[in-house]
Amino acid sequence: MILAYLLVGLLLLIVGGEALLRGAVALGKHLGFSPFVIGMVIVGFGTSVPELVVSLEATLRGASSMAVGNVIGSNISNILLILPIAALIRPIGKPARLMVPDGFVLLAVSLVVVMIGLQDQIPAWQGLTLVALLFSLVLIEYLRARKETALRRILTQSILLPEEVPHRPLVAILLVCTGIAVIVYGADLLVEGAVRTARLLGVSEGLIGLTIIAVGTSLPELASSIVASWRGHSEVSYGNIVGSNLFNLLGVFGAAILAGPVHFPTTMLIADGPVMIGVTTLMLFFLSTGRGLSRPEAACMLVAYVSYVGLRFTHGLYA
Repeated sequence: MILAYLLVGLLLLIVGGEALLRGAVALGKHLGFSPFVIGMVIVGFGTSVPELVVSLEATLRGASSMAVGNVIGSNISNILLILPIAALIRPIGKPARLMVPDGFVLLAVSLVVVMIGLQDQIPAWQGLTLVALLFSLVLIEYLRARKETALRRILTQSILLPEEVPHRPLVAILLVCTGIAVIVYGADLLVEGAVRTARLLGVSEGLIGLTIIAVGTSLPELASSIVASWRGHSEVSYGNIVGSNLFNLLGVFGAAILAGPVHFPTTMLIADGPVMIGVTTLMLFFLSTGRGLSRPEAACMLVAYVSYVGLRFTHGLYA
């Protein structure tokens, strides 16, 4: 029964996310938005809706540690799991000079979020500040891209648009509404299944958020990265990962703080926060200072992820 909750919840998140994405892209085209705006804003935010809804659902249920675990775990799995899988399909070259600063912004935001977690209870105004910072970064990126053709091309290409979208506005609106409803219901099932799993295994809800939920809600990023690599655009996976991780830290975590009291578990401060910062630094080292991410390096990152999850479960770090 618990497995059914988890599997059906994840399936509904995927199906709902796809419906929402296609409907939103179609609406963007009907409203006359440029491909750049559709790719950067609508698709970029759309692929992170599962993380957002799951974290809000967990916070409203009083399981804020699961929401925190989902954010940190998604960022770790994006870098140590999804990015290496894309690199194994096709090695990732060094990102364009215009995209390198975004990675260092991600590193700075990661440090800030962990520092925020040092408080016993995070005040709502800090959540609002994180969300405002996210929209500020999007605006800055948009204004930069309007002036720089190369940046506009990179940002549009970094998030692949769905090939088939509805042509009728009414169908697009129906898809958006249906997608949101399915995602909300799927999130409810997933969180319920995760809570029951934590109780059954005798581990914390935060640990389940770090692993099962984190990987499950990162499936849209995994799919887009695999498609990009398969089409010969493996380098755009860097943009996908950086953008998704920024949205998780600023948008998802910020919204969770606004939704209710959020407590950063001590173990996540000691273990998982530093791991998130460390793997972000590792990604920047590989992709910004060298020739890119090779297959051997990607394989090492995958081994590191498996080792991290294994150690997290076997060493009693359940708080």
